[in-house]
Formats: sequence, C-alpha cells, structure tokens
Amino acid sequence: MRFFLAFFLLIGFTSCQNLEPEDPKQSIPSLQLYYNEELKFSLSYPRILNIKVEDRSVAGAPDVLLNLSYPGNDYPILELSTHAISWIDSLKDTLVPATEGTIKVGGIRAIKFDIVMDDERGIFSKQRIIVRNLGKLYAFTGNGDTFDEIVDSFRFLNEEGSQPEE
Repeated sequence: MRFFLAFFLLIGFTSCQNLEPEDPKQSIPSLQLYYNEELKFSLSYPRILNIKVEDRSVAGAPDVLLNLSYPGNDYPILELSTHAISWIDSLKDTLVPATEGTIKVGGIRAIKFDIVMDDERGIFSKQRIIVRNLGKLYAFTGNGDTFDEIVDSFRFLNEEGSQPEE
C-alpha cells in the first residue's frame, strides 16, 4: 500500500506544471497602439485597459480628452488632454510646491510636477506632465508604473523636415 501511495505522490508532483511564464515579459498583457492623425501622436497601452476619447472642441474645455482605465473602473490610469497654449497657468493651478522638474516626452522637453486633486474619494495627489508641441499643450495626468510606461511610449508623428518645438 505504501508503495502505491508513494508512486501516486511521485507522479502527482512530477506532472504539476509551473504556470508562471519563463520570460517575465510574457506576463505583461499585449499592447494596443492608439494613433491620432489629427493631433499627430501615437501611444501604446496595455490591451486590457479601456480607452475613451472625447472631442470637446468648445471654448473653456480641452480640445481632446483621452482616458485609459481598467474595465469596471472609471478611475483613469492616464488622462491626456490637449489645450491652447494660453491654458498653461490653469493647468498648473493645483501644483504642489517644490515638485516641478523636467523630463522628455516623445523626444521633447516637458515639465513634470505633482498636483493635488479633490473629489468624492477624498484628497489625493497625481503627476501632471505638460508638453508643448505643434501649437498645443498636451497634459498627461495620472500616476503609477502603467502611467509611466504609457507616457514613455508617447510619440509625436512630425512630418518629415519639421522640428519639434522646445
């Protein structure tokens, strides 16, 4: 009897498969490319995220608003809005002092800072990144690793021979 029990235990342990992928990159969901021809940019985001794009081209609102969020959760991982250059001060209204710095987004210098937000969930902070290009401001708002990865994938699709604004 012990022999059969030991035999079945040995078979059970040797037939178990490790469900973890050998390459850690295989555990990351595949990426989806979003391309906006009118605003001349593209970005990649995990396919699992929902994308919502609104064109709000009216006075007093951002021209385009792009939200990326997990299914079943309207809380955005990333919000990208475009604005006229004159909006720079209103985009910096909620800036947290001493958090401002510079980074590159799509090969163009951008300002990065923390902002304070207040809604039904309470008061919390997020990052805001503002890039100026093609006569517009591109404002990214969000936080976390997924936010950083999406911002890193952002590219301007400049026409040949044109130079990005610095």
